[in-house]
Amino acid sequence: MRRQSARRHYGVHPYFTRQVWNVVQEYIKNYSQPGDLILDPFGGSGVTAIEAIVLGRRAIHIDINPLTIFWVNALAQPLDLNEFGQAYDRVVAGFKRLVPKSEAEIQAALRKYPYPSGHPLPKNSDVDTIEQLFSDRQLAELALLKHLIISRSDGIIRDNLLLMFSGLLNRKNLTFHTDRVRGAAGGGSGIMKYYRYRIAPQPIFLDTMHYWGVRYRRVVSAKKELAPHFTVDTIKGFQAYQGTAANLNRIADESVDYVYTDPPYGAKIQYLDLSTMWLAWLDLPVSDFDRQQEIIEGGRLEKTREEYSDLMAQSIRELYRVLKFDRWMSFVFADKNPAYWHTIVETAEKAGFEYMGAVPQSNNQQSFKKVQYPSSVLSGQLIINFRKVRSPRAIMKLDLGDDATDLILETAENVIAEKNGATIEDINSELIIKGIELGFLDLLSKKYDDLSPLLDAYFDLDGETQKYHLPANKKFKSAIPVALRLRYFLLSYLKRKRQQKFDPDFSEIVQNIMPMLKNGITPEEQTILNVLKDLAWKMPSGRWRLRDSDQPRFDGF
Repeated sequence: MRRQSARRHYGVHPYFTRQVWNVVQEYIKNYSQPGDLILDPFGGSGVTAIEAIVLGRRAIHIDINPLTIFWVNALAQPLDLNEFGQAYDRVVAGFKRLVPKSEAEIQAALRKYPYPSGHPLPKNSDVDTIEQLFSDRQLAELALLKHLIISRSDGIIRDNLLLMFSGLLNRKNLTFHTDRVRGAAGGGSGIMKYYRYRIAPQPIFLDTMHYWGVRYRRVVSAKKELAPHFTVDTIKGFQAYQGTAANLNRIADESVDYVYTDPPYGAKIQYLDLSTMWLAWLDLPVSDFDRQQEIIEGGRLEKTREEYSDLMAQSIRELYRVLKFDRWMSFVFADKNPAYWHTIVETAEKAGFEYMGAVPQSNNQQSFKKVQYPSSVLSGQLIINFRKVRSPRAIMKLDLGDDATDLILETAENVIAEKNGATIEDINSELIIKGIELGFLDLLSKKYDDLSPLLDAYFDLDGETQKYHLPANKKFKSAIPVALRLRYFLLSYLKRKRQQKFDPDFSEIVQNIMPMLKNGITPEEQTILNVLKDLAWKMPSGRWRLRDSDQPRFDGF
């Protein structure tokens, strides 16, 4: 798979989410120039910052989780691979000589070599503290391995050996679940698979040195791939530090050229809580202040949706402050709750951003929760694009009144008809995009926390394809007034054309609008023209352009 062809991102270290590197590359290419400064304040696995450097830009990677700062910095630093190989060999030789074999030797090693203990795990974990995630033998071997790394190396080499060690932890614990088909090679920890510390029904013991060698080869492959790009000179344009997106006080006003970021999605993943194992082994502290600044819903501090929304809003205002005028921000997001989308779009608009469009992006991944709950868990995201301009155009509001549910269902019907069956992601993406473009996200957020029950009540879900279909012997809805249906689809179409900087003529408008209206009464062209004149003005060329809300209505030709 091409998305896994970049060794700098795949195989070095596991993480809960990871953007598709080639998609990130294309966005950076499109919205910035070589030498520009790229910012990702929810840096995560570091894809944005690393790809920015690969493309000849400068980059700032920020995250509240010190785990990501540790490994992104370790990965980015230029490394002498010969010296690294020698350090690796020393650790291997020491481990083979000292590894405990009997129960008595295991207990002796546990007394001799330090390991983390007593660190509380999240409430939904199968065990209470970190040391309970490991067998005595696993603890003894990991403690010995870490001791050898720290005592026999230093500086960049030590950091990269610890990077290997941290990656190894994902397999060397009792939450590791083997894959029924692929075995241990295709398995994974419950931490990544289930988003909780879930002990495997049948934990297995994996050979430490075998997988230590795997980690070494993967880090070396990543380093070779990055070597031409991360040099003594280019590393000067790279920063990675722990911090919160809600307070970018280390970044000057109007100094950033482009923002590409993938923030936490509400209560989906508790990043700091789920990183407890790695943070403890790597001696990376997390303060109460860090947890207060983490932009999630729930977690150890049981944050409310309002607290999440407030921190997200602060972050968007900070991004507006540091971004230069006439530059872009791409905001990656995924959630079925329209309230989260409303927070993002409304805050961005109030801050001064102009909404420029949204694009669905599949991540081609099936999480455990997606497999368990296919109609209520999303895979993939929307990438929402904003631009910082001096006179932003506000999103035109469309008053749907009591017809909101009917239009939601009609939008779903259109997607189902267009695709001959549509997934929850297909329908949700179209509804969110239309909710943004037509300004009714607020209404959606007040009526629905989750659209799945509504869809389940009106459509049939194919359990095999996970696609919604119109029930047998049921007609498409046509009870919505023609003028409202026209206004709804015309406004959406014209907004997209404006974003594409293209003014359609009347025949092009009719050609694109008619397929959307086939589910109900088909209007006459004169009816379309009457509604069009309310929304747009006719240029001398005969083409139509969406008017801003403060422009007068055009009545003549």
